[in-house]
Amino acid sequence: MEESVSHMTTMLSNILEHHGRANQRLASLEEDLVHSRREEEKLKATIEALEKEKREMNARVALMERKDLYELLEAKMEGF
Repeated sequence: MEESVSHMTTMLSNILEHHGRANQRLASLEEDLVHSRREEEKLKATIEALEKEKREMNARVALMERKDLYELLEAKMEGF
């Protein structure tokens, strides 16, 4: 009987130890997840800023192209 109690105590101790390690690992994974989500948000903000900059640059290029076409047309009109 005493041997059975000792065995059960050892098993319970092992289970609790394993449970503690599993909880530590879970906490570590949760921290990693929070960090990853923060990084994801930073990357999304960077992407949005770059996309905005790209749109602005495309608009400037379009204006420059229109200006160039206008000047070319104006030069041709002066020739007539």
